[in-house]
Amino acid sequence: MLKLPSELAVSQVEELHQHLLQELETDQDVCVDVSEVSRIDTASIQLLCSLQKHLFTVSHKIIWYGQSQALSHAVEELGLTDFLALDGTN
Repeated sequence: MLKLPSELAVSQVEELHQHLLQELETDQDVCVDVSEVSRIDTASIQLLCSLQKHLFTVSHKIIWYGQSQALSHAVEELGLTDFLALDGTN
């Protein structure tokens, strides 16, 4: 499981990208714990969308653990709640 840090900003996208690539090597659904996310920017959300898009192509998905108001609010503002399936309906 990949536990996201409390703050995700553009300066951390490369590191997050590397962690996500490691998770993709398992060729399974990717489990992401968002329970500590208190701040997230658009670049980080774009990376999560890219992950979701790739996983769809290989018949997998992101499995979200925990809740983050910051993530939910930012994703909702961008109109991506359904695409990222934060409500657990992916």
